[in-house]
Amino acid sequence: MAKVQLTPEEIAAKKIRRSNGWTRFWAIVVALVLVGAATGFVGNKAQTARTEAEEALKEQQEAIQQASANTGVIGGVSGNGSVATGGGTAAVTDEAQAAVDAINAATAAAANATYDWARNCVVSNISVGDQTEAINNVIHRIDSNADLNSVVGGFLGQGQKSGTNQPGGDVASIFGNDQYPLKATSLQAADLQNLTVEGTKYTFSLPTADNPQKDGQTALSRLTNDFITEQEVSDGIANALGALSFLLSVKSGDVSFEDIQVTVELNDAGQLTSLSYSYFMNVKSLELSIATGTGSGTVEASYSNFVY
Repeated sequence: MAKVQLTPEEIAAKKIRRSNGWTRFWAIVVALVLVGAATGFVGNKAQTARTEAEEALKEQQEAIQQASANTGVIGGVSGNGSVATGGGTAAVTDEAQAAVDAINAATAAAANATYDWARNCVVSNISVGDQTEAINNVIHRIDSNADLNSVVGGFLGQGQKSGTNQPGGDVASIFGNDQYPLKATSLQAADLQNLTVEGTKYTFSLPTADNPQKDGQTALSRLTNDFITEQEVSDGIANALGALSFLLSVKSGDVSFEDIQVTVELNDAGQLTSLSYSYFMNVKSLELSIATGTGSGTVEASYSNFVY
C-alpha cells in the first residue's frame, strides 16, 4: 500500500492532536497521583480515574502509531534555561518617545502582514514538594524520557515551535488562547529601560511583570500576549481533565516575568523587519487544591520575513 503523503497543514494538525492528547493524559496521571498521595484517594472515583487514564493512553498510542506510519515520529526538544539579571530605571526622554512611536506604528501594520515566527520555551525546576518524587516515579513507568518538567512543559508550550502567519489564518495557541501572533504593541516611553538606538534598530528591556493580565496594564502585556496567566492555567487543567476536573484545581498563583529583553528593527520606510524578545518566568507559587508547586522557565521568540 502506497504511503500517504500529507500536506504541511495536515502534518501540523497531527502534531497538535498528538500534543493535546499527551497533555490530557498527563493531566489525569498527575492529578490522580497528587490526590492519591494527599488523601489516600480510593474507591469508585479512583477506579474511574485509572480507567480514564488507561483509555487516554491507548488512544494516544494509536494516534502516535498512525502518525508514525504517515509522517515519521516527531521527536521532542529539550534544553536548559538560564537567567540573567536586568536593571536600570526607565526615563521618559524624547528618544524613548520617538522609539515607542515608531515601534507601535510599525507593529500595527506588521500584525496584518504575512511573517514567519519562531519560539523556544524551556521549563525547569518544577516541584510540588513532597509529591514530586512520587509523580516522577509514576511518569517514568509510562515514559522513561519524561518527568514533571516535561509534563508541565507540555501545558506551557515547551519546545521549539515555528510557523508562517497568514492574515486571517489559524494561529498556534495554548489553552485555547491565541498567544503567538505578533501583537500591535502599545508600548509607553516609560516602559523602555536601558534603551539603545542604532539607526532604526532599538534594543531595550522591560520592567518585571508580576502576575500580569492581558489587559495592557503592564509593559509585558503592551508588548505581547505570549505569557500564561493564572486563569489560563486553571482553565487548561480543567479542560485537560474534563469530567475528572474535580481531581485538581488552581487556588492561587504568584508568577513573575523577569529579565524581559527586546530588539526591534525597522527599515528606512519605518516598516518592521524583525522583532525578538526573551524573558525568564519565575513561578514562585502555584497553589493547587492539594499541593503547591514552584518552577521556572525561559522563552525566546522572534518574528521576521514580513511581506506587506
